[in-house]
Amino acid sequence: MNRTIIVCRNYLHYVKKKYQRYEKRHSNIAAHISRCFRVKEGDHVIIGQCRPLAKTVRFNFLKVIPVGSKSGSGNKAFAAV
Repeated sequence: MNRTIIVCRNYLHYVKKKYQRYEKRHSNIAAHISRCFRVKEGDHVIIGQCRPLAKTVRFNFLKVIPVGSKSGSGNKAFAAV
Protein backbone atom coordinates (compact mmCIF):
# COMPACT_ATOMS: atom_id res chain seq x y z
CA MET A 1 0.00 0.00 0.00
CA ASN A 2 3.00 2.28 -0.48
CA ARG A 3 1.73 4.02 -3.66
CA THR A 4 -1.98 3.21 -3.29
CA ILE A 5 -4.85 5.58 -2.67
CA ILE A 6 -8.39 4.73 -1.57
CA VAL A 7 -11.08 6.43 -3.66
CA CYS A 8 -14.54 6.71 -2.11
CA ARG A 9 -17.26 6.59 -4.78
CA ASN A 10 -20.63 8.00 -3.63
CA TYR A 11 -23.79 7.09 -5.53
CA LEU A 12 -27.56 6.89 -5.11
CA HIS A 13 -29.31 3.50 -5.07
CA TYR A 14 -32.98 3.29 -6.04
CA VAL A 15 -35.18 1.53 -3.45
CA LYS A 16 -38.30 0.33 -5.22
CA LYS A 17 -40.19 -0.95 -2.17
CA LYS A 18 -39.66 2.12 -0.05
CA TYR A 19 -41.91 4.67 -1.73
CA GLN A 20 -39.73 4.96 -4.87
CA ARG A 21 -36.91 6.76 -3.08
CA TYR A 22 -33.12 6.75 -3.26
CA GLU A 23 -30.59 5.93 -0.57
CA LYS A 24 -27.00 7.10 -0.38
CA ARG A 25 -24.33 4.43 -0.71
CA HIS A 26 -20.57 4.40 -1.21
CA SER A 27 -17.85 2.03 -2.32
CA ASN A 28 -14.10 2.20 -1.69
CA ILE A 29 -11.79 1.55 -4.65
CA ALA A 30 -8.05 1.01 -4.28
CA ALA A 31 -6.00 2.64 -7.07
CA HIS A 32 -2.27 2.73 -7.78
CA ILE A 33 -0.74 6.22 -8.05
CA SER A 34 2.53 7.07 -9.79
CA ARG A 35 5.23 9.08 -8.02
CA CYS A 36 4.85 12.03 -10.42
CA PHE A 37 1.33 12.94 -9.16
CA ARG A 38 0.70 15.13 -6.11
CA VAL A 39 -2.70 14.43 -4.58
CA LYS A 40 -4.25 15.84 -1.42
CA GLU A 41 -7.20 14.51 0.51
CA GLY A 42 -10.46 15.80 -0.95
CA ASP A 43 -9.24 16.15 -4.57
CA HIS A 44 -11.37 14.71 -7.35
CA VAL A 45 -9.52 12.07 -9.36
CA ILE A 46 -10.00 10.11 -12.57
CA ILE A 47 -9.04 6.44 -12.43
CA GLY A 48 -9.00 3.73 -15.10
CA GLN A 49 -9.21 -0.03 -14.94
CA CYS A 50 -6.03 -2.03 -15.57
CA ARG A 51 -4.61 -5.48 -14.94
CA PRO A 52 -4.48 -6.69 -11.31
CA LEU A 53 -1.52 -5.02 -9.59
CA ALA A 54 -2.15 -6.46 -6.13
CA LYS A 55 -4.83 -8.40 -4.29
CA THR A 56 -7.21 -5.41 -4.13
CA VAL A 57 -5.68 -2.95 -6.65
CA ARG A 58 -7.39 -3.12 -10.05
CA PHE A 59 -7.34 0.56 -11.02
CA ASN A 60 -4.66 3.04 -12.06
CA PHE A 61 -4.58 6.79 -11.36
CA LEU A 62 -4.96 8.95 -14.51
CA LYS A 63 -5.71 12.58 -13.60
CA VAL A 64 -6.25 14.87 -10.62
CA ILE A 65 -8.82 17.69 -10.48
CA PRO A 66 -7.87 19.92 -7.52
CA VAL A 67 -10.55 21.09 -5.11
CA GLY A 68 -11.80 24.55 -6.06
CA SER A 69 -11.12 24.25 -9.80
CA LYS A 70 -13.85 25.18 -12.26
CA SER A 71 -13.61 21.95 -14.32
CA GLY A 72 -14.52 19.63 -11.43
CA SER A 73 -17.86 17.88 -11.62
CA GLY A 74 -20.18 17.67 -8.65
CA ASN A 75 -20.26 21.33 -7.55
CA LYS A 76 -22.65 22.81 -10.07
CA ALA A 77 -24.00 26.32 -9.69
CA PHE A 78 -27.47 27.22 -10.90
CA ALA A 79 -27.68 29.91 -13.54
CA ALA A 80 -30.07 32.83 -13.03
CA VAL A 81 -33.05 32.67 -15.38
